[in-house]
Amino acid sequence: IRVGQLNSRVMKKSTFIIGIISSFLFLIGVGMKFEHWPGASVVITVAAVLFVFGYSILLMIDKNALSSDEFQKFVNIMTMVAMMVIMIAFVFKFQHWPGARYGLYTGHLVLLILIPTLFMHASKESDPLKKLNFNNEAILLVLLTAFSFFIWLVRSIS
Repeated sequence: IRVGQLNSRVMKKSTFIIGIISSFLFLIGVGMKFEHWPGASVVITVAAVLFVFGYSILLMIDKNALSSDEFQKFVNIMTMVAMMVIMIAFVFKFQHWPGARYGLYTGHLVLLILIPTLFMHASKESDPLKKLNFNNEAILLVLLTAFSFFIWLVRSIS
């Protein structure tokens, strides 16, 4: 095993563990918030900070190390920015802090710019596997954006 492979394994494992922990904490915090239990705000905030400054940054570093071209690095950075902004905006929304709407607008705007960019890049790609990957990423972002819009609109109507 080379040092680069070992570092890559450690990076992937730590990214995975931080992602699982932050997701689990966020779900617990949201459940606590719905039940109006004390400490829910702290758990949600800790989970969001762990996700934003731990998972999303480690994921971008890990994916950029595997990226072969500048476009993929651009996509990784834009995805990280969208993840960070939307997570922070959701925390603002759950905590009833002002400014959540603007964070959601910004995060969704980043996603809405990224989606057509991925589809256009996929149409120019000659390698069928890369083309499929770009299309799958774009489709997944469309679904996540639509789901996020739905939740956001339902919450604002009620």
